[in-house]
This record gives sequence, structure tokens and C-alpha cells, in this order.
Amino acid sequence: MPANSIGQVNNEFNQALANNKSGSDLDKEAFLLLLVTQFQYQDPLNPMEDKEFIAQMAQFSSLEQMMNMNESMQGITDAVNNQAMFNATNYIGKYVTTTGNVIGKTSTSVTGEDGQVTTTSTITPYYYTFNGDVSKATIQVFDNNNQLVYTEELGGMSQYNSDGTLAVYKFAWNGMNSKGELAADGTYKITVSGEDGAGNPVLVGTQLVADRVTDVLRNGTEIMLRLQGGQYMSLGDVEQVSETDPEISTVPGADDGDGGDGSDGGDGGDGGDGGDGEGAGEGTETQRV
Repeated sequence: MPANSIGQVNNEFNQALANNKSGSDLDKEAFLLLLVTQFQYQDPLNPMEDKEFIAQMAQFSSLEQMMNMNESMQGITDAVNNQAMFNATNYIGKYVTTTGNVIGKTSTSVTGEDGQVTTTSTITPYYYTFNGDVSKATIQVFDNNNQLVYTEELGGMSQYNSDGTLAVYKFAWNGMNSKGELAADGTYKITVSGEDGAGNPVLVGTQLVADRVTDVLRNGTEIMLRLQGGQYMSLGDVEQVSETDPEISTVPGADDGDGGDGSDGGDGGDGGDGGDGEGAGEGTETQRV
């Protein structure tokens, strides 16, 4: 092939790549242009053999089929994601129990006839289990900036109930920090640590939160649920769905609802400084399910 013909082929092919919306990937149009250009500038004294031509056409056909298949699969994927998003809207207004350790705190204020403002806080309950018996446990609450807000020391807890069932403990934070002050609204992370009688660490088992769904969002291909407390949970983490708040029947357990030591904040469960926690619920609770 003459040198000027080779240069022209390169120019036309590079122009085709430049016009390709993917920028550098060969699509079927570029592949076909390459094949046609090769025919156009082939040496008439040494033309392409029919076997080579058939092989290249077969490659082009395979490329086109794969690209069409990719487009079809993408269409199916989009349809499935849209259907999943539509189905997830049925969760709005219902209560879900999901795996996780992020809770939310929201507050509403009401001004009475006497002008006094009463603030009521709604806080997501948190449930957890242990992978062994513990002689003491510590619960910590962290804010979005990973700053420690509240610490509570607990006594001994058993892995199993007396009937052999797994013991599930409930932590109902009253929304107060360790100084007895009302914490700001937002999302908070709960961590629980335990030790056995010999001082060895005991891992936390299952962690659950229960709250009402307010919104459904899509993060790429993942469906996310926004809960009343402001936290986001993956649809795949949902363990239970119910029409009403899934209150779990509890019996008195370790530190029966007194909120533990509260770590420099009084007893941590009476709203701090002997007050009522500005309407922040009934105080921090730790119960056995």
C-alpha cells in the first residue's frame, strides 16, 4: 500500500475515533469503518483473501451481537432497579427493623398557654446481643463527628435467658449527654463493649434499630431507606416490616431502666441535674428482651 494511502487510512480512522462518543473504545461503527477502509486501500495486486474477509466479517458480527446484548442487559437492569425503587415506596410510613448501630434523634417544641416551651425528643431504640456472658459492659454514643457524647456503664449480662433463648438487650437513650445537657438533633452511632469475669473482651452479636420510614432513595444500584431519625439504611438490611412501632416486650434486666452511671452526668437517665431532660423521654433505658 502506498505511503500516502496508509496516511489517509490513519487519518480517517483517527477521525472516526475522535467522533466516537466513548472517546477511545472501538464500537461497531469504528470496526466497520476500519474494515471498509482496509478494502478501499488494499493492494489490487495482492487483494485480501476470501477466508480473511469472512473471518473479519464474523468478528464484526460477534462484536455487534455483544454490543446489542450489553444494551439489552442494561435495559433489563434499569427496569429491575426502577421496579425495586417503586416497590420500596411501599415501606414509607411503616416501621422497619434493620441491622445496624446508627440511631436518630429528632425534637419537637410546643409553646403552652403560659408561654413555657416544652421540647419532646424522639429517639430510635437500639437492640443488641452478646456472644458470651459479660460481667460488665459499656455503652457509648458518638455524634456525626465521631465525638463521644454519652457513656454508660452497665453490670453483668447473660448471653442467654433462663429458658435458653438468646438474650436481646434494649438501649433507649434519653438524648442527654454525659453532662446532663440535651444533645443536638441528628444521627448518632452506638458502640457496646463487654468483658467477662476474667477481663477478656466479649463481642457484641446482633445489632438492630427500629424506626419509621419517611423516604426512599437510590444510591447507584442500591435502594436506601431514610428513617424518621434521619439515618439511612440499606433496603437489604431490613429484617422486619410492621405497620406500627415494633415494641418488643421486655422484662427488667441489668440496670433496670436507671440509665447506668451516666459517666459524670449524674445517673444518666433522669434528664441530668435532677430535671426532666426538657421532655426528652423517660430517661435512658437498658432492658433485657
